[in-house]
Amino acid sequence: MSIKQRIYHIRFETWLDCFIYNNKYILNLRRNHRKLSKPILLLSAPYLLINWLLCKVYASTCGFHNVTRKLKKERTASFDHEVAIVAIAKNEGLYIKEWIEYHKLVGITKIYLYDNESSDDTYATIKPYIDSGFLDYTFIRGGGMQLTAYNDAIKKHKEECRHMAFIDLDEYIMPETPFKKIPEIVNEIISKRPNAAGIALNWCLYGNSGHIKRPKGLITESYIDRAKNTNTMNHMIKTLCNPRLVKDYISPHYPQYKLGAISVDSTGRLRSKGWFCRDLSFKNLRLNHYYCKSEEDFKIKVSRGLGDRIGQYDLSKYHQMNFNEVHDESMLAYSEHLTASLARNNYIF
Repeated sequence: MSIKQRIYHIRFETWLDCFIYNNKYILNLRRNHRKLSKPILLLSAPYLLINWLLCKVYASTCGFHNVTRKLKKERTASFDHEVAIVAIAKNEGLYIKEWIEYHKLVGITKIYLYDNESSDDTYATIKPYIDSGFLDYTFIRGGGMQLTAYNDAIKKHKEECRHMAFIDLDEYIMPETPFKKIPEIVNEIISKRPNAAGIALNWCLYGNSGHIKRPKGLITESYIDRAKNTNTMNHMIKTLCNPRLVKDYISPHYPQYKLGAISVDSTGRLRSKGWFCRDLSFKNLRLNHYYCKSEEDFKIKVSRGLGDRIGQYDLSKYHQMNFNEVHDESMLAYSEHLTASLARNNYIF
């Protein structure tokens, strides 16, 4: 990295850090005073900078002490679930069973699902999981409800789970070592830093593998071509975190942690804040993101709208995100077990 690039990254990360510490003030200003938000922000700049500096000082002193003490105490505590998933879904009936059964195979013991006005057979498909207690179901109305759902799950269920992963229905958490359980990996990563409250999971973006029409069979078998490791989109992250150390979920990609808590990458290294990891890592865990699937599937995705705000996907995104540069059969390791699990649950292939 050149000196110029390094200076740019430092400036950007400083701005992002300041934004996160002042997030609620800035977002409320944009929502309630959109036309005046820029001049008000300029006038507020001294306050924002002072607040950021005070937060930084507190986080590295008292905050660090409070967080490390809490985490040390929690190591011997027991929870109903080591790692749970929180997700919001709309009309995902076709693929949701594969997504659930896969995550059961890799050690997830609870899913908190928020159904955002599905009109397909999503509820009928997941009812056996609701009845068994594996899946907690909440019906939620309105547009752009993703962050509302995430914060509701934290408020209601934070004492039940040691960690929560906040992902979408087209994202699959994949261990580097097949069949190694996610809770075991998470504890290994988190234990490397005394104040680590979350793990940033890098996207591993999959393309359509040449499918125009929806193929028969599983997602994890049909889509085996992905973006190369260095692709910019793979620097994007989703978060698995300790919900008791989250102040607020402020983005579909990451939360605002309580002062003193930090986020690490999948190797345990301290990472920069925000929606990306500057130093990408697929070590230990990665998040396979089947964003495109077939062209037919993507058109259906567009019709569902965005999860975190009112609006729709842009069809041009399909071609911008459709990378098929690397042939990767990693997920085929689960095919036999996944097929057997789905067959027991009357899945139609």
